[in-house]
Amino acid sequence: MAPSSKSEKDDGKQKAKRKHKDHVVKLLMRGKLAGQFSQRLFRKLPPRVWSVRVHVFLGFTKCGRYILSYTSDCGEDDDFSFYTYHLYWWEFKPVHHVRLFAGEEIYSDLYLTVCEWPNDHSKIVIFGFKVRNNQHLNQHSVLMNLMMSDENNRDIYITIASMPPPKPCSYCCPVSFSHFHTHSGECLEPGYVLNSRYQVVYPFPTFQPAFQLKKDQVILLNTSYSLVACGISLCPGYEDDKVQLPFTVTDLKGRNLQLVTGPHSGQVVCVEQLTLDFEYLINEFCSFSDYDCCDIRGQCVLKPNTVMINIGLLLLAFSNSDEEHCRPNTYHSNLQVSWDLNTGVCCTVGVGDLTEVKGQTSGSVWSSYRKSCVNTVMKWLVPESSSRYINRMTNEALHKGSSLQVLADSDRCTWIVL
Repeated sequence: MAPSSKSEKDDGKQKAKRKHKDHVVKLLMRGKLAGQFSQRLFRKLPPRVWSVRVHVFLGFTKCGRYILSYTSDCGEDDDFSFYTYHLYWWEFKPVHHVRLFAGEEIYSDLYLTVCEWPNDHSKIVIFGFKVRNNQHLNQHSVLMNLMMSDENNRDIYITIASMPPPKPCSYCCPVSFSHFHTHSGECLEPGYVLNSRYQVVYPFPTFQPAFQLKKDQVILLNTSYSLVACGISLCPGYEDDKVQLPFTVTDLKGRNLQLVTGPHSGQVVCVEQLTLDFEYLINEFCSFSDYDCCDIRGQCVLKPNTVMINIGLLLLAFSNSDEEHCRPNTYHSNLQVSWDLNTGVCCTVGVGDLTEVKGQTSGSVWSSYRKSCVNTVMKWLVPESSSRYINRMTNEALHKGSSLQVLADSDRCTWIVL
C-alpha cells in the first residue's frame, strides 16, 4: 500500500537513511578509521555464535594464534559446592581446554593471572588466589568465606598446562614412554597438566611474573618461609629424581600419571625442584637459643640464572634484666643473599643492622621493608628487549565489577571489540 500522506513518505525516507547508516560495511569502515563503533555491529547475535557457558575472555596468547577464556562453575543445586575452573583456547571456536587446579576444594571465586614465559611457548602458567573483602562476591562466596576462611594464611593455586600443538604431534602414532606416563602410553607432548597448591602468611607475598617467570621453564614460588624453584620441561630420556615433587601431573582427561622408577626410552616430563630455606640462612647469623624468630618475609629479583633475595625478619629477644616476668623486645633486620639456580649455591651479599622496634606496628615495619625490597629490585634489575617479555592476562576487571572492552594483540595490530 502506498503512503497516504507526505509525513508518511518522510518517515519512510528517514527509516531508509537509518538502515543505510547501520550497514555493516559502513560500520567496519568507521571502526577502521576511528577505532570504535557508534553502535553495535549486530543488534542480535546469530544463533551459531551463542555459547552455552559464560566465558570470561582474557586476551591473546603471545603467538597471536589463540584467544584465552575461562569458565567457573560453583554448582547451583548445592550451596556448599566448590568452584570448578576450565581454561579454553579459541580459534573463532573452542579448540582446546583443560581443567584448572584439579583435585582442589576451592570455595571462593579466585583472582587469576595467566602468564607465558619469555621464550618458552610450549606451556602456560595459571596462578590463582582467593579474593578477600570483594564487594562483587555472590552470596554463595560470602557464605563459604565466612565458614572456611583463615585470616592467618592464604591458599595459592597453580596450574601449568601445555599449549595446543600447532600441528598433529608426530610422537602420537607410536607408543611412547615418559617419566610420567598413562596406562595407555599416550604421548604427553600435546597435552599434560601440572597442579599444585601452597599457603602463604601475612603480608601474603604476591605473584610477580616479571621476576618469578623471568627464566624460561622455571617458576619461583615464595612460600613466606622458603623460596622454591621448579623447572618443568620435556626431556628425551629418564632422569632419576630423588626429591618429593611439588606437583601432581595428569593428562588432559584428568588421569594421574604414574611416576617411572626405572630407565625408559622416549619422552619424559621432567620436574626439578630447588628449595632455599630462609630459616637455615638466618641461623648462620642469629642464634635461635637467644632469639625467637617470630616472622620472616622474603622478596626476590631474578638475574640470568641467579636470584637476589632480600629476607626481612622480626625477632623477639629478652633483655638482661633480672625481672622475673619481663617482656621480650622486638627487633627488625634483613639479609641479602644470591642464589644460583644452576648450582644451588647460596651466598650472602649483605646483613642489615639489628634495630629495635619501638612504637611501631608490624604493618609500618613491613612497609619500610618493602621499600628496601624495591631498592634491591631497582639495583639488580636487568632491562629486557621488547621481543623477550612475559605475556600476562588477569581477570581483574571482573573483580572490579566490569569486563574487558577489547582484546588487543599489539604485536600484530589486531583488536577484537567485545
